[in-house]
Amino acid sequence: FKSLTPPLTIVRKTFDASIKTDDFLPSVMTCVNYLKLPDYTTLEIMREKLRIAAQEGQHSFHLS
Repeated sequence: FKSLTPPLTIVRKTFDASIKTDDFLPSVMTCVNYLKLPDYTTLEIMREKLRIAAQEGQHSFHLS
C-alpha cells in the first residue's frame, strides 16, 4: 500500500443513530483509494463484512 497514489485513506462511515451499523458493508471510492468503514461492534464482524464486500464486489461496480 506504500506506493498508492493518492495514499489509502480509511474513514468511519456515519449513519443516523437509529441505524444498526453491523447490518452494512463497507464501501470504497477506488479512484482515490478511500475506504469507508461502518463503526462495527466487534473485530470479527468487521472482518466478515470486509470479506463479503471483497468477494461480492469483484463482480460489480456501484456508486456509494
